This record gives sequence, structure tokens and C-alpha cells, in this order.
Amino acid sequence: MNYRYNFDDKKNDKKKKIIFIIIVIIAVIVFSAFFFRNSSNSIVSKVSTVVVYPFDKLYEFVSGGFSGIKSYFANSKKLNEEKEELENKISELEMQLLESQKILDENTSLKQMLEIKKVYQHFNIKMAKIIYREHDNWTQTFKIDIGENDGIKLNQAVVHKDGLVGYISSVEKDTSTVTTILDPSSSVSVSISTVNEPAILKGDLNLKSQNRLTLDFIPLDANISIADMLYTSGLGATYPASIPVGKIIEVINNKNDMNRYAIVEPNVNIRTISEVGVIID
Repeated sequence: MNYRYNFDDKKNDKKKKIIFIIIVIIAVIVFSAFFFRNSSNSIVSKVSTVVVYPFDKLYEFVSGGFSGIKSYFANSKKLNEEKEELENKISELEMQLLESQKILDENTSLKQMLEIKKVYQHFNIKMAKIIYREHDNWTQTFKIDIGENDGIKLNQAVVHKDGLVGYISSVEKDTSTVTTILDPSSSVSVSISTVNEPAILKGDLNLKSQNRLTLDFIPLDANISIADMLYTSGLGATYPASIPVGKIIEVINNKNDMNRYAIVEPNVNIRTISEVGVIID
């Protein structure tokens, strides 16, 4: 048994030696081929070229693979840099767009203010921007950016280029609150364009969301029609006379009816304006 084991072991050692010798011979041949492939002897050169050809191809494949990987990472880095550069440019363009829009808004605001001043040039008027609007179901007010320090006082009339907006109902140092004609607590003495006697224009809780008002206390014998214009009558201390207020869009009941009233659309779309004027005196 021991003899057989030793014999097999020696046989394996012999195989290993043969394999080792073959590997050494191949290595010598390949090394020699690399060394002599540029030989001046054409036969030696051709044989060497044939021997090293597979190794050249293997080298090209491996080298190409590494080159591809290197190129991939280089392209990936370049793409990331380009992406970052584009994102920065987009951010810059967005900022420029915002700045341009801001300038346009300011120009539009200034234009609106100039138009208001032009319409009410016979009044001493202070221009203001709306900075806050109330958002409840009961009132219709907003806040402006001028106050006591600018000469603003209670009950001064507030106007837009298209007509009456409301009155100053609260004053602080640098801001004021405007109660608009849409507010249910508001009432304005107005003259109807076809009637010499005044009627009362009032804010209506059910109509204010539609930008509408109610005209009450219409003289019984007055002939009023749709599209009749309304102007402030000048009665009372709040609103000067002849400021446009709105037009009649619906008449409820007939002449000589005690319960007759009308629905009025204000000249000013109070929900969309941004600038107003306050009549100081």
C-alpha cells in the first residue's frame, strides 16, 4: 500500500515538472519572439510575428477595455460638468427673468399711478400700493402702504383711475385700511345720470363676491334704465362729487314701486387692482 502511494506521488511530481518545463519553454519562445520580431532576418521576424500575434491581440483588447472605461468616466465627468454649468445658466436666466418681471411690474404700477393722478389732477392726491387684502366672508377691505406719516386721515376717499374704491377706515403710522364700496357696511350717496335726486348705493353681503352692489332709495317717479351711470353726489363729508362709481345692470320692480331697487356693477374691479389714490383734500 505504501509503495503504491509513493509511486503515484512520484508520478504527479513528474507531471508537474513536465508542465513547468513546457511553461518555461513557451515563455522563452514568446519572450524570444517579442525580442526578435523586429529582426533583420525576415524568416525570424515572420515566425516571431506569428508567435506574438495572439498576445498583441490580447494586449489590444485589454488596452481597449481600459481605454473605454477611462473614456466612459471622462465623458461622465464632462457630462456632469456640462449639466452643472447648464443648471447654473438656467438659475441665472430665471433670476434675470424674475428681475425683468419685477421691472415690468414696477413700470406697470407707475403707469397706473400716473393715470390715477392724471384723472384726479384737480385733487391733492397721495398714491399707494395695496399690500394686504382681507380674506373673510363678511368684510371687503384691504391695507395700503401709506399712513399718518403721509398725511392720511380717517374717512378720506380712495379712488382708482376708473372710479370710486372706498374710504379710509383705519390709520396707522405707515399703513392704512381701506373699506371698499363692496363692504356690507358701506353706503354711498350717488346721483343717477338721468335723475337729479340722489339714491343710496350699498354693499351687499350676497353680491360682493360677484363684484356687485345694491342701489336703494330710488325716487319713486324716477325713470331709470340699464346702463345708467352713477356718480358720487357730494352729500356727506367723505366723497367729493362727480366721481364715477358704477352702472346699473338690472332693475328690480317697476316705477312707483316702494320696493324698487337695482343691481350695480362698479366701474372698478376692486378684487384685481394693485394701486389706488387717496384724496387728501
